[in-house]
Amino acid sequence: MRGSPWVGVPALLVLVSAAARQEPVARLRNPQIEILIEEARAVPPEFSADVLIRAAQAVPVTDPDWRRELLEEAFMRAYGAQQEYRRRAAPLPPDTRQGAEALAADTPLNRVALQVRAVQLLRFTDADRARELFGWIEPHLDADTCESALTPALDEYYVALATLSRQSFASTTSQGRSDALSFFELFLWRARTPSEVPSVIRAIRRFRATTGEAANLEALLRAMLENGELAPRAFSTSEVDIASQMSALRDVDRALGIGGTHLLATLRRYLVAQFEGPRCSDSAADDAVVEWFNAIIRREGGERDGIAQISSIEARPSRRLGAVTLSPYWTTPEARRLHDDAGRLRGTGTQPLPLVVRRSRGWLEQADRHLVDVQQWQATREASARDHFYQKGSLFLSLVDLVPRSPTRVRVLRAFVDFLHHEDAGGQRALWYLFANRLIERIDSEDRRDVLQAIGDSGDRVLLLYAHAARTAPINRRTN
Repeated sequence: MRGSPWVGVPALLVLVSAAARQEPVARLRNPQIEILIEEARAVPPEFSADVLIRAAQAVPVTDPDWRRELLEEAFMRAYGAQQEYRRRAAPLPPDTRQGAEALAADTPLNRVALQVRAVQLLRFTDADRARELFGWIEPHLDADTCESALTPALDEYYVALATLSRQSFASTTSQGRSDALSFFELFLWRARTPSEVPSVIRAIRRFRATTGEAANLEALLRAMLENGELAPRAFSTSEVDIASQMSALRDVDRALGIGGTHLLATLRRYLVAQFEGPRCSDSAADDAVVEWFNAIIRREGGERDGIAQISSIEARPSRRLGAVTLSPYWTTPEARRLHDDAGRLRGTGTQPLPLVVRRSRGWLEQADRHLVDVQQWQATREASARDHFYQKGSLFLSLVDLVPRSPTRVRVLRAFVDFLHHEDAGGQRALWYLFANRLIERIDSEDRRDVLQAIGDSGDRVLLLYAHAARTAPINRRTN
């Protein structure tokens, strides 16, 4: 990455990390972890926080103070992440700018996801501090717009809320359970947009409420939905998931002896309110959700309980807003030629050409020529550096997936590392990581030696950091 062309770490975070380094060490600590930590402090915030969390997981349980220090430092460094939170979209063609943006926006290196990871791990060491830090996490959701395909995805946040509520209070006492429910309800009230509703319902299910608690949570959910925002893009992206999650919650409540009538009535009012408001012109799931709801009413005799089916008039929007305009890739002459060359190397069938073909001298020579062409491709005719980066990175990944063990494969891996070192995805760190992570994953494969050698030769600080982390602090996904 040209000696890390990214922005620097905010001064506050530098002071935090400096203070952490000045504290006296009370015990002998793993020097490899200490080196990894120093390396992590020298890269952009989201990469730094990610690796500090991994380092904390590698710290022995006999040193809880060190774990706590690292997790708190990771939490603070995450404030400098470029992306605030994860975003998702309805399915989009991957060979478009909007598809590329959606893939990059769904990576875990954003402020909320990183802070949630730190808090989830901190609860094992200091539950009170974990709850305190959780209260500092503010998603700050952007305004809803139909011209963007992306909507907030806060599953991690609400899963963490349910887990902290369920596991960080004294579960053996009535006071502990009461405190847990109060904590859970307090932060559920933050939810306002349709894209948060499925996450909230999943959290309610994960909380594992008693019968009395479930009735309270039903009332809270009803109040939240009745006071929720009209957000056309968020609703069009989430409406199928909302219906699915509400159905699953009804099943949970029935198992507790609570009928699902109130939930159906709540869902109906919410759906109609969203349907009758402004809607995005490309909303595609409205009819299916209406039919799903009406089928439940017919099957369960909901009209006997005063719950009517949703009529076509109620599902008619007050006005139609904009839509997502797709910007296709591979449209310039050079991009199209390279894309077609990559397609011929892969073959025209649903599966790649057989391995015996891809091991042949002729095929490998074609792959070598294609690799040279990809390396030499410049961004002169592309709309932006970001567009060029995504397309060129995709060509490299295609070669990584296709080329078998051979000297050509070694050249592909080295060229891919060189590309990541010299290109910064137009300053978009999440997009850069989307491709870099595919390389990092190869460290735990048969390519390990070649990938580590290529990263070492590149001198790229972020790639070197992740290579060191792969050896010193292997990923441990257990956070709940």
